[in-house]
Amino acid sequence: MKHTAIVIFAILLVSGFCMLLFLTSGYHGARGSADNPYLAAGAAETGAVNLVTGIYLNYRLYDSLFELLVFSIAVLGVRFYLNADESQKPSVVRIAESPVVRIAADLLFGPIVMIGLYLIVFGHLSPGGGFSGGAVGGTGLLLCAAALGAEVVARRFHEQIIEQIEWGILLVILLFAIVPVLFGYTPLSDLLPPGRLGTLLSGGTIPIYNVLIGIKVFIGTWVVIYSFIHHRGEI
Repeated sequence: MKHTAIVIFAILLVSGFCMLLFLTSGYHGARGSADNPYLAAGAAETGAVNLVTGIYLNYRLYDSLFELLVFSIAVLGVRFYLNADESQKPSVVRIAESPVVRIAADLLFGPIVMIGLYLIVFGHLSPGGGFSGGAVGGTGLLLCAAALGAEVVARRFHEQIIEQIEWGILLVILLFAIVPVLFGYTPLSDLLPPGRLGTLLSGGTIPIYNVLIGIKVFIGTWVVIYSFIHHRGEI
């Protein structure tokens, strides 16, 4: 029953993205006729000092959303494909905990998460963003799984809750992309002002997208890691 609900929800999300594809099929971009709009006025128009972030979360947000959809489908595929019955799971002897790995996890987990948060929050001002920050945070959970065991980390991470958050975030991102239609704009339009260039509260909706994508990638990375570990028996 649970798997059926997840499949139905995934189909609805994919259908929503396909509808978005249909609505934007005739859209060529706000500056489609300009020779080089990205370098000429990219920072001023998007409010992002990091032009790479400004491009993929503003000018080319269309592409980024479908990349996120592909990532979500990949995570869903890994989860279902490796979700073997407990009776079929191989019996792997748990390796005794190494004090070196445990100390390394205690010392490095905090800094790894902080670096991931920095990349997410300041992704529109410096190199980084939601994709890279979420992946960095996921490596911190991998380190904890190596030190404490995947099942221990999974119990502390509340698997059922993060699964709902994962799909909920994807739905929120989709709504952010479609809401401008209600105000007479084309889909994917940025309704927030770019703000003062170089400040944290700038970039319009780019920081919001970075946070949502960062959480989504962070959770998805852990789901993939845990699925492989759980399928094998232990890390």
